[in-house]
Amino acid sequence: MMIWRIIQDFASATIYGIKGICDAEKLLQKGQIDKAEQAALNMLRCRPDNAKALHLAGFIAHRKGQHSQAIGLISKALEYAPNESLYYFNLGNAYLAAGAVDKGIQALQTATQLDPERMDAWMNLGLALIEAKRHPEAIVAFKRVLEIDPDNDVDVAFASALVGAGITLKDSAMVDRGISVLASKPREGYERYAAGVILARALEHRNRLSEAVLQHQALLETNPGHVGIRNNLARCLVQLGRVEEARTHYRLCVNAEPDKYHAFSALLAGLNYEPHLTPEMHETEVRNWEKQLALPHYPIDPDFPNERDPERPLKIGYLSPDLRQHVVGHNFLPLLEHRNRDQFSVFCYHIGKKEDHMSRRIAALSDHWRHLHGASDDEVAALIREDCVDILVDLSGHTSHTQPLVFARKPAPVQVSWLGYFDTTGLATMDWFITDPYSSPPDQKQYFSERLYRMPHTRLYYHPYPDMPEVGQLPAKRNGYITFGCLNNLAKINAQVLDLWAQILAASPTSRLLIQTVALCDRLNLERFRALCVERGLDPARLELRPATSLEKFAQTYHEIDIALDPFPFCGGFTSFDALWMGVPVITLEQQRLAGRQTIAMLMNLGLPNLVARTKTDYLTIALDLSRNLSALERLRADLRRRFIQSPLIDSRRFAIDLERAYRVFWRTWSTLSNS
Repeated sequence: MMIWRIIQDFASATIYGIKGICDAEKLLQKGQIDKAEQAALNMLRCRPDNAKALHLAGFIAHRKGQHSQAIGLISKALEYAPNESLYYFNLGNAYLAAGAVDKGIQALQTATQLDPERMDAWMNLGLALIEAKRHPEAIVAFKRVLEIDPDNDVDVAFASALVGAGITLKDSAMVDRGISVLASKPREGYERYAAGVILARALEHRNRLSEAVLQHQALLETNPGHVGIRNNLARCLVQLGRVEEARTHYRLCVNAEPDKYHAFSALLAGLNYEPHLTPEMHETEVRNWEKQLALPHYPIDPDFPNERDPERPLKIGYLSPDLRQHVVGHNFLPLLEHRNRDQFSVFCYHIGKKEDHMSRRIAALSDHWRHLHGASDDEVAALIREDCVDILVDLSGHTSHTQPLVFARKPAPVQVSWLGYFDTTGLATMDWFITDPYSSPPDQKQYFSERLYRMPHTRLYYHPYPDMPEVGQLPAKRNGYITFGCLNNLAKINAQVLDLWAQILAASPTSRLLIQTVALCDRLNLERFRALCVERGLDPARLELRPATSLEKFAQTYHEIDIALDPFPFCGGFTSFDALWMGVPVITLEQQRLAGRQTIAMLMNLGLPNLVARTKTDYLTIALDLSRNLSALERLRADLRRRFIQSPLIDSRRFAIDLERAYRVFWRTWSTLSNS
């Protein structure tokens, strides 16, 4: 949200000149704007080249909300008086009021160059630079304000610039400085509210999520109807693993503004964490989403100019906010490297905010790269139609920063969901969902609005990060005890999971449990979760809770884990891949829904069905049997990477062939139906 409005008060301007202008100024000061305007226009009839009269008329036009007219008049004044800092100051304000932020910034910069002591110009410049998200430059402007007037109360705006710059530049010290400025003194009224919004954002960025939650809650006390703040609160709660609380707030967001799809998508994605979710509950939520958000955008009778030839080369489009350094971008890359360039041309539609080195690699391997951050659903859909894409693939589903309603508009003849999501999109316009025999056994159709296409072996392949270390020695050999571990998202580790893990530790008296995840970077949340673990029967002396480490170091943690425990009902995805690649067997509990079957598919492809538990009792038995046979566990650890390398899970070339075969099936199906 925009916290600071651009200052547009011209009252500080003093206008000198001939008597008519002075009279107009006096009228303006008395609030008689129309009479002041008439006086200025009378002057211009006599002297159309009078810069002061032109400026005054423009100043008044701006005050009346006639910003385009103001820009024209003040620009004309500058033709006759090109060195007037005041004129540039007011021109900049008029541009800003008209929404022309970049031109407003240019005019204000000129005002400060002509008069480096003009504090109001520096102030407005800083605020405009924040609006333009040019935070490092805004810092310079506010520092200049404080040089001119050390007592100026600019600290909230200054802190906003510091936080924005720190996030952009990945400079934690700068964000911390912004937090320090915001916490430096008590505030009242709007200033307190504005400071709270900025502080909540800064705390969230620094993974001080519990403190961010408190800030969001305080803001909601002041403004309980603000959906954006409530949505931010829910997002923080999910990251902390407090899923049930988050669901309550997402529900309030949806009820308040049912057309805001981000909260509704978060609500749908959050269903996968729900231990008591029934097919009926799921169906109700998905249908509500479709009815309220998707249905109004369904085309009545879509017509596509695409040539129907079932065997011709095809245009494949991929839409995602995660075509960057992200698990989706990283694992998408090999598909592009191994694709059949003669039969398939690729269009990548990146709707994420930033491009990075991974984005550039993906772009280089694509035939067409479109960076569309900020484009509306209609604009994105229109470009896809213009490109005549044959098959459009959604890599994100109901995850963060995505645009599922692009697919509701049906911009391509065939639309497919794959890779980044693990559930139905709920869209009648999404034709296919790519899965596999293990992730989606025969009874899975009840959960999907899409038609299921089962790949021969796996719906996901694994692309190890280049810095992944070699498999380490079995930790139990040097420790003298078994270490169970989990590196999954804390939201997946619910009370039922902790109850079962407590039983495992109780039956294995010397064992330990290591949990490492991002949400434990937050000190307050770490203590909250520790208390929950103790409440569920876990001995704190045998429990090690750790904050997540950097991408370069996280895999080293598997050198300390003997056996990985999969959560449920939402199991590990690429986290399970990582553990298995590092030689750590993963025990998983079979679930009905795909989100709880991802690890099963991996284990079946590795020839390890014995690690799949049908019941909680089986889960406990497998964990204890494995932990009591160190020789077998050591052999399995040494053998897992070989199994991986020989399996379909890492054969991205074979996967690309299978996926392109699926695309051909999809296209032939559509061609046949459209020609009938």
